[in-house]
Amino acid sequence: MIVSAKHRNLSPALWLATIWLAAVLSMAAPGLLWWASQMIVVELLTALGGALLFIVPGLAVLRWLHPEPLPWFERLIYAAGLSWAVIPLLMLVSEPIGWRWNGTLAWFALVLLAALALWPARRLRRSRLPYRDMLGWSLALVTIAVFATRFFPTRDLPLGLFGDSYHHTVITQLMIDNGGLFHSWQPYAPAVTFTYHYAFHAMAAWWRWLSGVSAPQAVILTGQAMNGLAAPLLYLLTARLTGSRLTGVWAAVIVGFLSWYPAYYVNWGRYTQLAGQTVLPVAAVAWMSLIDTAIRSQRSLLRPLLLAIITSAGLAVSHYRVAILAICFVIAYGAVSLAPLWGQGRRQWLRFVFASFVGAVGAGLLALPWLWRVQQGQIIRMASSILGTDVEARNPIALEIVGLAFQAGLFPLAAVGLGFLLWQRRPAGVVLALWATLSWLAANPQLLNLNGQGLITSFAVLIGAYLAIAPAAGAGVHALARVVTAFMFRSRSAAIGFHLALGLLMIGWGARMQVAIIDPAYQLATPADVQAAAWIDQHLPPDAVIFVNSFPAYGGYVYAGTDGGWWLSFLTGRRANLLPMAVGFEATDPPDLLQIIRQQHEAIQQYPIGSVEAAAALKSFGFEYLYDGPAANPPGEYLNPAQIDAAPFYELIYRQDGVSIWRIR
Repeated sequence: MIVSAKHRNLSPALWLATIWLAAVLSMAAPGLLWWASQMIVVELLTALGGALLFIVPGLAVLRWLHPEPLPWFERLIYAAGLSWAVIPLLMLVSEPIGWRWNGTLAWFALVLLAALALWPARRLRRSRLPYRDMLGWSLALVTIAVFATRFFPTRDLPLGLFGDSYHHTVITQLMIDNGGLFHSWQPYAPAVTFTYHYAFHAMAAWWRWLSGVSAPQAVILTGQAMNGLAAPLLYLLTARLTGSRLTGVWAAVIVGFLSWYPAYYVNWGRYTQLAGQTVLPVAAVAWMSLIDTAIRSQRSLLRPLLLAIITSAGLAVSHYRVAILAICFVIAYGAVSLAPLWGQGRRQWLRFVFASFVGAVGAGLLALPWLWRVQQGQIIRMASSILGTDVEARNPIALEIVGLAFQAGLFPLAAVGLGFLLWQRRPAGVVLALWATLSWLAANPQLLNLNGQGLITSFAVLIGAYLAIAPAAGAGVHALARVVTAFMFRSRSAAIGFHLALGLLMIGWGARMQVAIIDPAYQLATPADVQAAAWIDQHLPPDAVIFVNSFPAYGGYVYAGTDGGWWLSFLTGRRANLLPMAVGFEATDPPDLLQIIRQQHEAIQQYPIGSVEAAAALKSFGFEYLYDGPAANPPGEYLNPAQIDAAPFYELIYRQDGVSIWRIR
């Protein structure tokens, strides 16, 4: 990374940095650069559609609500995070008027948003400080490298990984088919409401409309795009919070290459939480601006208020639990900002209270159509049940999750960074520490003798802890680099070289880890399952009913799949014994559908699959075929090929690459 320069011409240094970065990535991830260059040409429309989707809507809002000068790279980053609030809210407000989206209308909307972003023309002043451009281009190179290492591991995936990817794909397809929000989950499930946080699926559907990619690929691409955006967005949050752009760049390097999260989310398909954490940094920046304006300035609050309202409403439809983390940040930042005014500054206090109240109410009103929808499903009932749960409710903390959150030396770096910020008496150190504490208490209210464990889980907080760890660790790297350069290098050029070498070393080490982030154990749907689904589509009747491997999840509340059979309803249109897990949040027809499914599974699985009782139970519930795929997560599946082959009640009709299909006689 390049930190400062007195040179007017930055091109030689930037070209040198680019060449060295390319060399490091080539050594850390052989084949990555060749693959990336091919994809840019082959998938040009896909890349263009995604880039415009993630930039233009946010730029349009910033043009009118944040006209103050920003470095070009910060404006683009802000726009990228803000777009994740604008597009879902646009979809929300278009539904009551019956507006149904498609590819033509999506492109038309982007053209209008581009016009709002660029008109009336405004002269952009080039920064007079060369180091800002140096930092900007350095951050751009880091971001490009992060995106390359995120997309490269998923290049051969036919479908998203693990269980969450299935219902994300179903929801995305339903949005595409319905031109926006929907109520009925048919033909994939007999659910009659849709109340699941939807921002991720809205962005995936828009990418489909803009580029023509399939829904499964749109889910993977959108998820990895969020993974890539985590690096520049953490730069924005860190730079704004600490007042140091260099610290922000180091935070971007850390979350992009050294942090296990959020990159590991791809294995779980945990994309909705990541969607919330994509909006959270810009929501935090918007609220920081609002609070600072209310306390320290006499300027109008209108524009900061509108930005805070839009980002907060966008966060509300992105992920309910992450919204709680955002509230914890606002409380922490507000408390630290107001602390010096304790006992005085009555006017500032009043402006702060007024701004906070109007911001919260405004966000609620903007998201009101969605909040009205939510009460129609099961989410409110489930949340009420959690809030009324005894304080001893189970909220386990897996030690491996803690270890992954602080892997690659992030804990000592974060500790050094917090110490450095506190030693310099920067409010950012207190804000980060207080934010982490409040978030942990929100997940563990029993520590305060309160109910509500599970409303936000310790797991969700730990895998999202990079939001606070990366800024602190970035400050730690910055502090250590300052010490080294102060004692070892006298010239600025030598200091620049040290930062560059350290950055390349971290990127090279981290890139090797990031391109190997995929864990095959989480791939339920394999190419063999996709091939078998094509066979089913050709050889089994459209009304065929298939029994696939399953297990009781969330205490038996829903049943989940253990292999690619879970995807058969989506891939073939045939009915199976499983539903998308997100249906557990919805109202169904019949209302006791989940209980019926649980009773069916219990009635069948109480007998070995090779027994006459199991075959009779399967027939009595209308199942005609059995399907066993090559994956098994968790292992110990109910459908045992050896038992089924030995039993006279089943006829093998397909076996290839680990997939077996039997007809129930």
